[in-house]
Amino acid sequence: MKIAFLFIAFLPGGIFFATHCTAQVKTDNPLQTAIDSSVDGAALVYMKDSSRQGLSVGIVYRGHSYTYNYGQTDPSTGQLPSSRTLYEIGSVTKTFTALLLAHAMAGKKIDLNDDIRKYLKGDYPNLQYATGEPVKVVYLLAHISRFPRVLPGLAADHFTSDDVDRELEKIRLDTLRPYKYQYSNAGYQVLGKMMENIYGKTYDELLRQEITGPLHMGSTKVGVDGKSRPYLANGYDAQGQLMPAAADTFPGAGAIRSSMADMSLYMDYQLKEADPLVKMTHHPLFGDLSNGENALPWTVGRTRDWDYFIREDGGTKGYRCFMVLYPDYQLGIMLMTNQTDENAGRKLYEMTAAIFKDLKAAALH
Repeated sequence: MKIAFLFIAFLPGGIFFATHCTAQVKTDNPLQTAIDSSVDGAALVYMKDSSRQGLSVGIVYRGHSYTYNYGQTDPSTGQLPSSRTLYEIGSVTKTFTALLLAHAMAGKKIDLNDDIRKYLKGDYPNLQYATGEPVKVVYLLAHISRFPRVLPGLAADHFTSDDVDRELEKIRLDTLRPYKYQYSNAGYQVLGKMMENIYGKTYDELLRQEITGPLHMGSTKVGVDGKSRPYLANGYDAQGQLMPAAADTFPGAGAIRSSMADMSLYMDYQLKEADPLVKMTHHPLFGDLSNGENALPWTVGRTRDWDYFIREDGGTKGYRCFMVLYPDYQLGIMLMTNQTDENAGRKLYEMTAAIFKDLKAAALH
């Protein structure tokens, strides 16, 4: 793929000249089909920013999967990403956590209306509202618990179980009733901890047992072991600085790493909704469909053209990703990058919107 730039130089006497040059961006896109061209056009716009590193694109459309890669996993090697390249997926992890909770609900091990303290090791008298109402499981799932966005004392990259316990004791909940949306990573960290307490297993073990094992998503896990490390793309910020890895001590909020090969399987599974537990996690719990409702923990809504979507995005210090499902079109789009900045999320959203617009138009003709 080529990206064109216009350079203008001013000479003495007010004379100027302009010239175009073309920067080559590595890609494995074969540019043979309408889908190939749609993805390439949208990727070209995204990769115009000189700070971009690598980009992997996954499309699941009418039961078929397509993957495309652009850029590099590491500027020192210039290696093109592949469908096996691993990225941190940030808050897309929360969709796995919600699905694990759905499995626990199906097994009668937990209920949405339970007091979360039932599954924590400690009393935590502070984890209730001014009315005496406890924090319920569903409040954490739907981001209406009024938990802080993060537990302030856990800003470091690594922390222990005792650190989490101390931070939970410090929480003082809003005196208002809890039915107000307030996004919280802390809430999902607690949900992951609760799941480990219920089953007596690590989050990663539960993930493999209930989701990634049955779906044959062998690359999707918490942390990076020696076998998978060669496939991990380095994560960078806007200035090209190498960023530290996401903490995986309490992984329920955002510690999963995955590949596009695996996430394409996951999108297909989510789109088909053949598993009633998947359908449960898509059910809106809070909000207004026309303005974006919240499910467990997906955002569910409609576009300006009234097209139904289910969406989740994620970001860590060096990675950004975006997943959107259009069930009516049996279309899923997943974007994964190893560089992030303040514009990356918006640009990835615009990229998915452009691809959807093209494929929707093709479906109607």
